[in-house]
Amino acid sequence: MPRLPPLDKLPLAARKNLRDEWQNKLADYEEQLSKAMGVDWKIDIDALAVVAYGAEGSWAHTQAHKVSYVEEAIKELERNPKYHDEINKLASTHVLTMDVDEEETFDACGAKFTSDGKLAIVFGADRLGSNTGDAFWHKNLEKGISLAPTTDALSFYARKGIREDYEPDIADVQSELKAIVKKDITLVPNFEETYKKLKQTKDGTDFDQYLGAFMLNYFRGLVSTLKWRKFDSDDMLQEALSEAMDKGEVHFRILDKVEGSSGEAAIEDGILYLQTSPDKWGSNIDDISNNILDLL
Repeated sequence: MPRLPPLDKLPLAARKNLRDEWQNKLADYEEQLSKAMGVDWKIDIDALAVVAYGAEGSWAHTQAHKVSYVEEAIKELERNPKYHDEINKLASTHVLTMDVDEEETFDACGAKFTSDGKLAIVFGADRLGSNTGDAFWHKNLEKGISLAPTTDALSFYARKGIREDYEPDIADVQSELKAIVKKDITLVPNFEETYKKLKQTKDGTDFDQYLGAFMLNYFRGLVSTLKWRKFDSDDMLQEALSEAMDKGEVHFRILDKVEGSSGEAAIEDGILYLQTSPDKWGSNIDDISNNILDLL
């Protein structure tokens, strides 16, 4: 459906509803929104442009739906503070608005960031007033954030996965490696370079959502292999590995081509590398360092 022109004028009953239920309460909604987001926000919604999508005589042709969208959006933002920093950055004007979902990105409604730095509650052209509480449902918020233009080296989903799936547990993996090798070990995931390399062949897939989880499991796979090969209990093996890894670092990297079903380990200039290729990314993760003994 092409974008509809705004209405010239609302019926008297709708204008009264607009005044009583919206304009008179707008300051309260802005205060609630600002409190939820931690910075001052404004609400700027063109009633005549939005109501144009409501069927004549329907609930969506009144102002009640707009109040419901905004109230529910504020509640969702209050429930999900973990998105506030992202939203405040992407919606640089700190303005909440409403618009039709021209690209039909969402089902009934969702969240988008406009080119002029606003956060928009978007609705389907034929779905105005439907499922008003879903616009800022956390999955829709995440989708909106992920689609917003960004200068960040990593996508939103990649950063989210690293924060939630990698960072909470990687210190334990590091401690296990230290106990096996008998010295401090630094883990270098090279997230940005890995993301860049994978994006060349996997763009359009959900690879970024698993970046953190897969990286954690690659390092965990190294621990499992070392234990399986008895490095944790054999002094000779420990000494050989420690000497080979004289820099005390384990790096992950993506190469164009590697051996093995999942990838392989390599030692260069005192650094242990776990390496795989884009086509083997995520496959048989635990096996990536099965060749460790052959390197010593």
